[in-house]
Amino acid sequence: MFWSKNNIIEKVSKIPNTLEAISEDIFSGMNPDKEYLHRVSLQEVGSPLYFCMRLNKNLSLEPELMYPSIDSSLSNEYAIHPSPYRFILPYDLKGVDTGKEPRLFEPEELKLKFPMIYFGFVEFKKYFNHDQIPLSSADYDLSGCKLLQYVNTPKIVVSDHYSLQASFDTVGNHIFEKGCGIILKDPSRYLYVLAVLNSSISRVFSEICKSEGLCNGSLTPGALRRFPIVFPTDRVLESLIDTLSSYLIYIHSQMYGITLNENSGDYELLKFYERIVNLLVLDVYFTNDLDPMFLKILGENIQPINDECMCENNRDLMDKMQIIKQKILDVPDFGKCRFNSEFTNILATLKNNGVW
Repeated sequence: MFWSKNNIIEKVSKIPNTLEAISEDIFSGMNPDKEYLHRVSLQEVGSPLYFCMRLNKNLSLEPELMYPSIDSSLSNEYAIHPSPYRFILPYDLKGVDTGKEPRLFEPEELKLKFPMIYFGFVEFKKYFNHDQIPLSSADYDLSGCKLLQYVNTPKIVVSDHYSLQASFDTVGNHIFEKGCGIILKDPSRYLYVLAVLNSSISRVFSEICKSEGLCNGSLTPGALRRFPIVFPTDRVLESLIDTLSSYLIYIHSQMYGITLNENSGDYELLKFYERIVNLLVLDVYFTNDLDPMFLKILGENIQPINDECMCENNRDLMDKMQIIKQKILDVPDFGKCRFNSEFTNILATLKNNGVW
């Protein structure tokens, strides 16, 4: 069978299982244009001062109500880049996990519990509105309380540039802009779904969105809910994709702020694992017929790495991933691996259409 671009888009669009079916919820990030949202820049560690972006001055504020913020400029595939900014959000969160209930602090309560933030809002209001009207909770309210309900809950954060970029927020304490958060019903599926969202399938999905009028050039929860999801029938294959996805989370997090030469070892390492993950995901979606020798070589060499190591800045871990890559390439039979003509045709079609 000859797979044209339209063949591929039609097949993917007919997949019945979607992100909506496997998600607890999919929701939009915050709107940073709210007048009374203080965006602050963190000073050196231990300093009581925070630089307010709107007032253009240092303020003394309690840190309990400030949450790390990321926006589309800091979004990345697989890993969330650290942000120097936080938003002040005068909310109380009660309950645990996805049962948390966000409650807005009233002005008098805010004044009693967090006086520096209270007076910061008062000063902000006088500075921009030039009025003496007492502070109201409406002045610092944030629409979309659902976003706060999921603070401190692990989530995938997806932003939309030329293609989807999906990052994994393992702690879940980030407040994000211009993107969507995904909370999965089954936490064990995060690494696999992350790999799918960062694969060539996501490029195909953007074509589906355009053809079906799901979005007007920007990502929305309504569109993302329709993202087609296919899981491997072989749990061993899914586990392999999960492990490679965890590798890429770590590699992307270590490369933040580094301009990589395309001939550098780290760049080649990154691209090597990205290509393998993409091949595995495409096989799950289209053919289920990769060369068994290819899967055997990967299974024998790619091993899970301790979660505690993944959280550390560890050059040794990057070197270990380089060794694993070289072991795979050095297997005599690796160069003999062949994909069937149908799979090769799919790859060629995606590559010719700027997807691969």
